[in-house]
Amino acid sequence: MSVGSENYQLVWSEDPGPEASRGPLMGGRWGCSSPLSMLRRVAPIIILASLLVCLFLYYTSPLGATTLYAPSAASETTGLDSATTEVYRKRLRFRGTQRRLPQALIIGVRKCGTRALLEMLNLHPYIQKNGAEMHFFDDDERYANGIEWYRKKMPYSFDNQITMEKTPSYFISREAPARIHAMNTSTRLLLIVREPADRVLSDYTQIMESKLRKGIQIAPFHEKILTPDGEIDETYKAIKISQYAIHVLRWLNVFPRDQIHIVDGDKLIADPFSEIDKVQRFLRLPLHITAENFYFNETKGFYCMRNETFQKCLADSKGRSHPFVDPALMSKLRKFFAPFNEQFYEMVGQNFSWPTS
Repeated sequence: MSVGSENYQLVWSEDPGPEASRGPLMGGRWGCSSPLSMLRRVAPIIILASLLVCLFLYYTSPLGATTLYAPSAASETTGLDSATTEVYRKRLRFRGTQRRLPQALIIGVRKCGTRALLEMLNLHPYIQKNGAEMHFFDDDERYANGIEWYRKKMPYSFDNQITMEKTPSYFISREAPARIHAMNTSTRLLLIVREPADRVLSDYTQIMESKLRKGIQIAPFHEKILTPDGEIDETYKAIKISQYAIHVLRWLNVFPRDQIHIVDGDKLIADPFSEIDKVQRFLRLPLHITAENFYFNETKGFYCMRNETFQKCLADSKGRSHPFVDPALMSKLRKFFAPFNEQFYEMVGQNFSWPTS
């Protein structure tokens, strides 16, 4: 059958011959071909083009790239330890990314949930975490390396992502506030706190277990926190860290209060989404993290994280049980911290209602 006009003629034939069957890409001609035959020839090209477009969008979008960046996701799928996946993550680079100085920092407090906070925030596609604690602003030798050295230690990120680093010891550093301010006056700071007496016990427990693994004995808790005459030993480092009012004053002398968001570490354990939601709003991010991203693990006894590609719980060292301590001793410790807590509430405009005895 043929259809003709002044300008062209299209011929359909049941037997187009060998030349036509090869198609134009193989030296043949399309002149004798049915529509179904033509569709069969172009279908592979259409499929290949669609696949290339999908790959391009995946590798150049923050959501896709963040999934690949996440050490947690990598360790779930590859079986590599977190330190190894962190090395691979830092080496990954996608078009449109670069290493940037952090726009947000988790500055403390030690043993209040800084790791949990960072990992939970890493669920957000527009947060790019630096997994290692850099100690750049509180270590004179590292700070002497210069800000460019620090920037090169950060992960690659897109323009619309926030690079985030955590080093809990920044909070108690005398130099860190001014040094961070010198880097960027608009840096957003995250401070997570918990009931001070419990924080001291948690601090002691971590050190005790670390020493025992090395075969080193450590003095009992009461000997660590009390002087020989039975008073609270204010020289014990764990006691000094829990005096939040003393340390936060240094930060408020450098940064305005609205650049510091304080996370309730006790609530983060009991209801993680309520605290994480406040943080993503503080960082002015789209509200991607929802309550569905958290589930309670009955075996571990605390909340774990999940998204579309992975599930993750914190290491077994997190949420470790504490040794038994005489309740009277904990009451004495809470009474000691009570005036410091009241000062802290007033300074930050936030009442945590920690027990006073």
